[in-house]
Amino acid sequence: MESEKVEKELCSNLLKWLQTFQLSAPHSKLHEITDGVAIAQALHQIAPEWFDDAWLSKIKVDVGSNWRLKVSNLKKIVESIVDFYNDIFNQGLAECGKPDVMKIADQVDPLEIARLLQLVLGCAVNSERRQEYITKIMDLEESVQQVIMQSIQELETMVGSGPGPISFTVGLDQQVQQLMSELQVVTEARDQMAQRCLELDMQVSLLQEEKANALEEKRRIEERLQETAEDPKNSGLLRRQVESLKEQIYKLETSRDDYRLKVELQDKTMLELQARLDMLQQTAGEARNLKDEVDVLRETANKVENYEATIQSYKKKLNELEDLKRLVKLLESKNASYIQQNAELEEDLKKTGAWKAQAEVYKKQLADFEKKLDAETKRADKLEFESENVKQRLNAEIREKEHLIVERDTLREANEELQCVQLQNREIGNIMDSDIVPEDIAELKVQLVQLNSENKILKLNQKKPEDQNLAVVQSLLDDKTQAYNRLNQENRRLNQRIMELESESKEVDKMDENDASALKSKLTELQDKQHSMKEELDEKVSIIMEKKQIIFQLQEALSQKDVELNELGEKYKKYTEKAKTVMKSLDPRPLSSIELNEIRNKLTESERLLEERDKKILRMESEMNLMSTAYHHMMQSRQRENVEQRTAYWNSNPSSFLSRMRTPSGRRNIQTLNSK
Repeated sequence: MESEKVEKELCSNLLKWLQTFQLSAPHSKLHEITDGVAIAQALHQIAPEWFDDAWLSKIKVDVGSNWRLKVSNLKKIVESIVDFYNDIFNQGLAECGKPDVMKIADQVDPLEIARLLQLVLGCAVNSERRQEYITKIMDLEESVQQVIMQSIQELETMVGSGPGPISFTVGLDQQVQQLMSELQVVTEARDQMAQRCLELDMQVSLLQEEKANALEEKRRIEERLQETAEDPKNSGLLRRQVESLKEQIYKLETSRDDYRLKVELQDKTMLELQARLDMLQQTAGEARNLKDEVDVLRETANKVENYEATIQSYKKKLNELEDLKRLVKLLESKNASYIQQNAELEEDLKKTGAWKAQAEVYKKQLADFEKKLDAETKRADKLEFESENVKQRLNAEIREKEHLIVERDTLREANEELQCVQLQNREIGNIMDSDIVPEDIAELKVQLVQLNSENKILKLNQKKPEDQNLAVVQSLLDDKTQAYNRLNQENRRLNQRIMELESESKEVDKMDENDASALKSKLTELQDKQHSMKEELDEKVSIIMEKKQIIFQLQEALSQKDVELNELGEKYKKYTEKAKTVMKSLDPRPLSSIELNEIRNKLTESERLLEERDKKILRMESEMNLMSTAYHHMMQSRQRENVEQRTAYWNSNPSSFLSRMRTPSGRRNIQTLNSK
């Protein structure tokens, strides 16, 4: 609250100073100067040579409540004031000293208005008519003068101290400032004494009223005493009351005398302070005269400093002129050397005209060779692809033949086992007693035979997908290695051609600068293409390594599954051997239903395990087939895209190799690429 009060007081005092100007625009209240018209007219009166009529015509007059036009006017005023400080006084204005025009136009902020008026005040006290404005400031009230002095000192701190012409110190020397401070202290003491005198006068009036009341009370008491003097009963009581009242009257009279003495002392001090105030007013008048003299001296000092600054600027311009003369001489010498170099280059260009025809012939031959090479490479790739397809078909036929041979062997073994089982059944039928149930024993035998045949078929089926998966993975690995070798051979062939072109380019060293720049750009394109091909090759190598890791993991999984199958086969063999021993060791007693149920449960469990194993194998086989097909399609599409890009590039740039190898810088880059 106190800061807002101080801001409003500062703004109102600066507004009072602005009201000393004779302006056509209204400027009696804060909201009337927010459009900037009154401030612009005041600046026009302060410095008409800077804030001229053309500048004043840019200020919009009838803005009304349009805050955008107000902001535009205020921005123009602030920019002109900043330029005034920079150009006229060679001083810069800090950002913190610039007012916020948005707050002035929209919110009528007193602090920002005070900053703007403070800048206008600085322009006034440092203009050519400064003496007139200083006298107007001196004619204002003392409180307004003090606020204006403080604002000028604040503006000096914002602009910056130094030997420049803008020195806003309106105060005089140390003695005058001391007198002004003493004057302010005396006025404050006078105000305090006057307040104290008023308080004492009020106390004296109250005491006089109390005295009158006491005298009236005394008179009434005396009347009552006279009335009651005849009554002997109340005489003692009345005496005591009279004595107490006399004591109170005595105390009041003594306090009255004390207050009278204090009032006399205050009157004496007031007379002394009044005399001192008169003396200080005389010294203030003398200080004003001294201040006027100091202003005149300061103005002359500012003129001297301006003259010195202009002399220094002329000296600097003279030094710059000498530097420019030396620079002109150097440029003339360089121009002569450039003319000589141009003549030499023209002679070299005439000499290199004969080499250009030979270079064009080499370009055509190289383009023909490249076309033939592309055709041969396409043909070789096609034949290689067809040979791989034939090899894959042959391998598939061989695997199918081996599979048929294995199935034939399994069928033979199954037939032999069935014959053996029939013989065993005959022997067991002779041994078994009539009490044994023949149907259950026959059922067990059939199940044993089925389990043996299924076990062998499962083993064969397990080996078959493993062989197929290994063959697929091995074929993928072979494809990747072949692609890697093919890309490596192509890279080696390209490097050999680059070396050949280097040897040919040594014959065509001299050429003009325009061709050299074009060849450099083509060489960089070739290097980028080679770099991209190497990156693709590295990516394919990394993909091959990843696929090798996947193959290794799958082989480990297959080996683990083989171990599990072997364990299951051993368990199955144990169960079958136990069943055979049970059947061989049958005694005349019939088998119990519990033992038969146990055997059946074991058989069902083994069948369930085998079915789960078959499902797992089929799932793994389908996943491997899907992965292999997807990877094969992806690699085919990638190879097709690479071939199409390569053919399109060579067809669009038929003479790229010879033209890109003509600069020595390009040859160094190619050697570094080959080393990599």
